Amino acid sequence: MKRIGLTGGIGTGKSTIARVFEIIGIPVYHADIRAKDFLEEEEMILQLTTLFGKTILTPLHKVDRQALAAIVFGDKSKLDILNNLIHPLVETDFSDWCNLQKDVPYVMHEAAILFESGFNRLFDANILVTAPEELCISRVMVRNGITREMVLARTGKQWPQGQKQELADYIIVNDEESLILPQVLAIHQKIIKG
Repeated sequence: MKRIGLTGGIGTGKSTIARVFEIIGIPVYHADIRAKDFLEEEEMILQLTTLFGKTILTPLHKVDRQALAAIVFGDKSKLDILNNLIHPLVETDFSDWCNLQKDVPYVMHEAAILFESGFNRLFDANILVTAPEELCISRVMVRNGITREMVLARTGKQWPQGQKQELADYIIVNDEESLILPQVLAIHQKIIKG
């Protein structure tokens, strides 16, 4: 069974593209969602508060992801520490998840920082979702209710779209003008035949 990576910068709409693949029958592992799940585990909360302080906790002693993001997106070394805690858990979890998938031509791993984390090397092919920068910023501001500056702080930690394009095997343009389904179906057919 093939393993396919799916990525795109913040606001490109990679989650929307992942849902389209799911609709056509491809199982998708949502790495960013699973990473958030790991943040809820007691052992992880203890490690995070030891590393980043108790200010990252809500009154109910859960991780306040906005507070954590404010810390790690402002300091690359702290972001690296967080990623080094989460990425091995996601990699193991994905491998276990793959073992449960049966009778499908391939599975997909959706992650925002697929190339930055080096996960792309684990896959038979990688798909990049692209969109114009201003559209991405606007989407994230509306979706997350955050300022332009906050969006730019996050996008500044991701590789530029052009750098990702050099590593991608397939590209899907999600610019609200190009049709998505024909692009997804064409790539789907190439992966099955490849």
